[in-house]
Amino acid sequence: MRHLERRLALLCAAAGVLLVFIAASLLLVEGHMSPAVSYTLLAGIALLIGYAVLDPAAAMDLVRSRQARFGSLSVIVTAVAIGILVTFNVLASRSTASVDLTKARLYTLSEKSTLITRRLGADLAVTGFFRPDQQDSQRRVQGLLSLYQQQSGHVKVHYLDPDLNALQARQLGVTIPGSLVLQYRGKPPLVLTLASQTESDVTGAILRLESNRTPTVCWAAGEGERGLTDSDQVHGYSVAAEEIKSNNYQTRELLLSQQGQVPADCDVVALIGLRTALNENAVKALTDYLGGGGKLMLALDPWNFQPLASVNSVLAPYGVSFSGGLVVEGDAAHSASNDPTTPVAFDYGSSPIVKDLQGKYVFFPQTTRITGQATSATESQVVRSTDKAYEIAQPRQSFGREGADKGGPFVLMDTLSLKQSSGRETRLVLFGTSAIAENRTLPPSAAGANSDLLLGSLDYLSEQEGLIGISPKPPSAAPLALTDQQARFTFLTTVVGVPLLFLLGYLAVWLRRRSTYA
Repeated sequence: MRHLERRLALLCAAAGVLLVFIAASLLLVEGHMSPAVSYTLLAGIALLIGYAVLDPAAAMDLVRSRQARFGSLSVIVTAVAIGILVTFNVLASRSTASVDLTKARLYTLSEKSTLITRRLGADLAVTGFFRPDQQDSQRRVQGLLSLYQQQSGHVKVHYLDPDLNALQARQLGVTIPGSLVLQYRGKPPLVLTLASQTESDVTGAILRLESNRTPTVCWAAGEGERGLTDSDQVHGYSVAAEEIKSNNYQTRELLLSQQGQVPADCDVVALIGLRTALNENAVKALTDYLGGGGKLMLALDPWNFQPLASVNSVLAPYGVSFSGGLVVEGDAAHSASNDPTTPVAFDYGSSPIVKDLQGKYVFFPQTTRITGQATSATESQVVRSTDKAYEIAQPRQSFGREGADKGGPFVLMDTLSLKQSSGRETRLVLFGTSAIAENRTLPPSAAGANSDLLLGSLDYLSEQEGLIGISPKPPSAAPLALTDQQARFTFLTTVVGVPLLFLLGYLAVWLRRRSTYA
């Protein structure tokens, strides 16, 4: 019975020392004597008193007997060492300091993001609208935004449930749950959907909010083009209009057929979905505008032959043209589900427009191809179909491939740039479809990156490539999601089980030595 009491007393001493260290570490972290600290400390002291009560002779021997002091102290020193390790682990878990050892610096902001964040001159309010079932997405965003918060105290982040705060969400322009809203210096808020919440997207949004320039996009009208006020759920452009406005652009209509020249304050001219031929005034206005270093975004549709010749006459000096045929994508992996007339792109060329689109996909509904090869201009073929694609030159009911159909690959999106003698640079962005930014291709109707492609094109044309963002980092390993039961088991195993295993091991060694020398 005496041996059992001594062993129990020694176990109380080791556990008591360990609990005292845990209480001390909790006190350092919380900064005050909370109930958790008090209870842990009292439990540790009680166990130490229990040690003295159960085996008073051993407690006295710690001071008087060298052999007892050596045996008992070995166990207590072990408890002290474990206590120190627990203290360091608790302190480390509460600290924001971290070291990124990954080769691609996956968990560290880039130098550009760091500089941009540190130069914030006012509070940047970031509001995340996440539902309870979007906790994984929210945790991922929290991890990213915490890196920005470490760089600047101006970054203020909070999260709201979009269902409980529906009015505020609508006022800020949130249409789908899981969106981030950035507000800065009274400017219109910027909304980032779930598909656009990478470091590049956030840094680009901050840059856009900091910019003092508001470029003007002159949206051509009068020849049946796509209008920004069209709110049709499928073919309208009203969502694109909101995207353009919220990203620090202003728009105005441009009646090319009635003007002999493009106004000087047009930073970009957008000619989207022309239905009738351009008249001489419009062709001359566009030709002169581009010859003087203008910027043009041009989108034409397949089987739309009436405006084809006039549009291609504007492009003639640059060596490219639209074919007018319909491209059908023969590779099911590169087309929309059950719709081969809608190619899906996720491989891109070297243009800065798509610098942030790696790993994202873009829809090209009912597209024609861009032919020819640039002569004096610098060309970048941004999006191409696969070699399984084919072109149907003339309208027909069946989309199956026939012998006369030309085979791919085809250029579906192209950019051209040419330095003029005046020092200005002409820039063109060509799309083989005017549906590139219609309502059905943009959130919340679609989850692709068509809105990013549209804004990236405008940023490129308005010579604001810095707003497009930074090169994306390679994908990181997905975090391991644990259930509450698994999390508790892991906690008990690592925080309690492992230290206890070491303690029992040392206790067993001590008891064996004690019995040997007895």
